[in-house]
Amino acid sequence: MKQNFTQIDLISYIYGEAKPEEADRTEDALAADPVLSDELEELTLAQAALPRIRFNASKRLLRSLLDYSSRMQPACC
Repeated sequence: MKQNFTQIDLISYIYGEAKPEEADRTEDALAADPVLSDELEELTLAQAALPRIRFNASKRLLRSLLDYSSRMQPACC
């Protein structure tokens, strides 16, 4: 059975977000398919070229977001 991988699958693999069984299937496919390996290499290079961004929200903003989200929660039980 042929396994098809999307860019999303490869990106999940790159970021370590793939489930262990998905990562295993991806690694097996990478070993068997040089085109897929090339695509992974291109995506890895693209990821490395992304700027590193740190988000530092103020405590006031975080508190406001948490307060808002707690008001938006449906009443439970």
